[in-house]
Amino acid sequence: MINITNFNEHPTRKAYTIFHFFTFERANYFEELLKEQQIWYESDFDEKESKTTYFFGVKNADFKKAQQINYLVRAKYRKPTIPYKPLRIIIYLVSALLLTLAIIGYFKT
Repeated sequence: MINITNFNEHPTRKAYTIFHFFTFERANYFEELLKEQQIWYESDFDEKESKTTYFFGVKNADFKKAQQINYLVRAKYRKPTIPYKPLRIIIYLVSALLLTLAIIGYFKT
């Protein structure tokens, strides 16, 4: 099964949820925010040949707070869908033009 989130239920301790990150910057920021919100957690990391995974175990009672923190981490390190700004502006303008033409065509018929 494909999982697109970065958290899972703990495999052996059902009262915990595990958040994982693949970059040190994101993991460090997540940990800072957990400390700032005074949320108890356990942390660990797994080093393999090509990558390091950082794990944080949070109690399910604090899951909603931790999930909000996770959203803040994702928002801070999010990249634009179209990174090249001139292309992004062109796509927005063409989309607005097509939408305008569609609306005009709807009212003309």
